[in-house]
Amino acid sequence: MTDNQELHPSDTHPQPRLLIVTDLDGTLLDHHSYSFSAALPALARAAAAAIPVIPNTSKTRAELLALRRALGNDDPFVVENGSAICLPAAFRPQLDSTRSDSDGLIELRLGVELERIHTVLAPLRERFDFSCFSDWTLEELIAHTGLSPAAAQAARERRYSEALLWRDDAGARASFIARLDSAGLHALQGGRFLSVLGAEADKGRALQRLRELYRQRWGSVPCVIALGDSGNDVAMLEAADIAVVIANPHHPPPTVAAPEVIYSRQPGPAGWNETIQALLDRLGVPG
Repeated sequence: MTDNQELHPSDTHPQPRLLIVTDLDGTLLDHHSYSFSAALPALARAAAAAIPVIPNTSKTRAELLALRRALGNDDPFVVENGSAICLPAAFRPQLDSTRSDSDGLIELRLGVELERIHTVLAPLRERFDFSCFSDWTLEELIAHTGLSPAAAQAARERRYSEALLWRDDAGARASFIARLDSAGLHALQGGRFLSVLGAEADKGRALQRLRELYRQRWGSVPCVIALGDSGNDVAMLEAADIAVVIANPHHPPPTVAAPEVIYSRQPGPAGWNETIQALLDRLGVPG
């Protein structure tokens, strides 16, 4: 969707239904406090209009289950940088009947198992200087992330990716990433940590799969609004119809090539609220 396709409530032609797909840390959640309170007005407006709000995040399934309860959200969500899509049971008709189902959710895996990642990382520790979530005690993880004890424990429950703190120089980092590529893995830099995951797992592929699942469910292709703030969100933003880059005072905005790119003025959830409210106004969604 481009600028010249602006929608108005008086348009007589039916408009595509909307999906909002969002990063969390530094986007819907405050970079320091992890609060989403500044985004509550836009979240409530989307909920009232039955617009799904789908987290697409580096966080784990355990972290998302707790956050969804806090948000009052029962939409699908994507975990560990596109490694798996977790879907409510209502999506079973769009999937084959062999999919596993736990906690009332169907998990569609796109990445690789954590054991394979650890097998690749083990010999690289002798050459490169890094430490992983799995290396740290709970107290060390809290110190590195600022998470509460419960949230830190949930962050440790990784299944398809390893988050690491890079301590080596930039040249070593490039060599490290090349070795991951040759082993069928890849790395994504988030706000704080470098994530190592399967080559086929990324936020953009997950968004594309979600768009197709909703197309089957709704009978039409949805218009996707995606929001993110950092380099590991680029694939997701570029797979969207409308990409929203949320301001982050800690780093410059990523370069994004999408049909329409919007830059928020405010950071974090305040920027999320600002841009979603403006887009919903433009698209004729009741306030």
